[in-house]
Amino acid sequence: MKYLFIFILSLTFSYANKFYYEFDKKVEIKTNTTTKSLNQTYDDIQEYTTTDGKTVKFKNQILVQCKKNSYCEDDFENLNLTNYKNIGNNTYVIKLDNTQDIFSFCQKLYDKEDIKSAHPNYIRKLIKR
Repeated sequence: MKYLFIFILSLTFSYANKFYYEFDKKVEIKTNTTTKSLNQTYDDIQEYTTTDGKTVKFKNQILVQCKKNSYCEDDFENLNLTNYKNIGNNTYVIKLDNTQDIFSFCQKLYDKEDIKSAHPNYIRKLIKR
């Protein structure tokens, strides 16, 4: 009986959806498709479907907002994230490699004490220029 419980528990975790936190709310992802960008200078766009049925699109970037009067750059370095840029008041954008899992980094950053929010950098509308 004990082994059956452990087996069922391990199956549950192995089929768990990917997720991230947005405004302290857990957003679960069901499916993934890669869309080529409209312009060759940009990276491929990832398109996901949430468990709510919404479609979200983003590049392999994380938008991070730090808490007021805190220093987040040491948290980035602890996670070996070196490609980050300060884009505003306590706000950073982190570009990930294609080999790095955006959802695991969002979760790790969200768990840091100095970080208020960490979620994928959404693409609201694609415009061909």
